[in-house]
Amino acid sequence: RTVPLSGVSEGIDLVWEEPIIRRINGERSMKAQCSPNNGESAEALRTAIAKEVEQIKLPEGYSMEWGGEYSASHESTKYLFRYYPVAVILMLAILIMLFGDYRKPLIVILCLPPLAIGVVWGMLISGKTFGFTAIVATLGLIGMLIKNIIVLLDEITLLISQGVRPHIALIESSKSRLRPVMLASLTTILGMLPLLGDELFGPAAVVIMGGLLVGTLVTLLFVPLLYAIFYGIHKPKTISNE
Repeated sequence: RTVPLSGVSEGIDLVWEEPIIRRINGERSMKAQCSPNNGESAEALRTAIAKEVEQIKLPEGYSMEWGGEYSASHESTKYLFRYYPVAVILMLAILIMLFGDYRKPLIVILCLPPLAIGVVWGMLISGKTFGFTAIVATLGLIGMLIKNIIVLLDEITLLISQGVRPHIALIESSKSRLRPVMLASLTTILGMLPLLGDELFGPAAVVIMGGLLVGTLVTLLFVPLLYAIFYGIHKPKTISNE
């Protein structure tokens, strides 16, 4: 009970068709994609081939743009920094209201740039790429450091208000905060170790580990030094009876 194909058709033509037509902003497009090997960073590989790929001559009317992780990272970073100035202004306003003067917030601000030492050295030693996740980790690292600085400044203020001599208060406050700050930093650094081999979150782990290592020293040494400079604190000279 079959009918010959020639009885219902005049012939057969075999033609290839695109099963999926890709469009970007209404224009037809093509996509070339690949996945990096385990342990390789997508951004590092993109950077290695970017120059050769961008030198490819395209026909008239064609254009090329990078997508994937690179596009997503740049888009997210743009939105991340759009409202960051507002966050900085609010943070400064809160610090001024908290301390009641401008010198202590200035101490907090001056302690932030040295974090770059730990972040840069961490990136150079690990060979990671400073991408979107690393930027987010840096912002979180700044929050951790500010919290430690505020606690130390509050400890100094408390000791001075209790009648302790200012130069002694600086030393004692650093000594009393040494153990909790060191232990908190150490536990966080050790907690980041499992993420070092991850392609996406590895840079973030390096940022937090390197930044906390330097940030701990900044908190315990640099803060008392700046406090002594801004408030004119010095060790009294010993008066000889001779």
